[in-house]
Amino acid sequence: MGFNDRNNSEGLPNDLRGTGARFYEIPSYSDDRGTIAILEWEKLLPFPIRRMFYTYLVPTAEIRGEHAHKHCEQFLLALHGSLGVVADNGFVRETFQLDSPLRGLHLPAGVWGVQQSHTPDNVLLVLASDPYDPGDYIRDYAEYLEYVKGKP
Repeated sequence: MGFNDRNNSEGLPNDLRGTGARFYEIPSYSDDRGTIAILEWEKLLPFPIRRMFYTYLVPTAEIRGEHAHKHCEQFLLALHGSLGVVADNGFVRETFQLDSPLRGLHLPAGVWGVQQSHTPDNVLLVLASDPYDPGDYIRDYAEYLEYVKGKP
């Protein structure tokens, strides 16, 4: 089973043309005192938040993620700086650039995610639908492809 770049997915069924990852615009309000951005899961986020964590001081050459979750969904926000995110569903691979605190990326469960090319000042906030569960992770890409192949 190989994967196709999103730009080369014409031969795939409609439900496989994208990974399901998508950007959400975050509402913000500005005045002389600065800007406030508001995240309300009932109005914006696609799931209730059960866990939050952030990464920072990640060297540019380092890669983070490189796993999928069986059940957990994630919402990624570059609060400062920028990074690239690769989303891969075993058929299609998409690359996203996170470079604004006003645009978040939803990674659905079952999507292989990779974070790369962090700027030195990057702070990545991750909101998760589930508490940490080591059994929810698939950390080997070959195992992930077998998992995807076995899904109905």
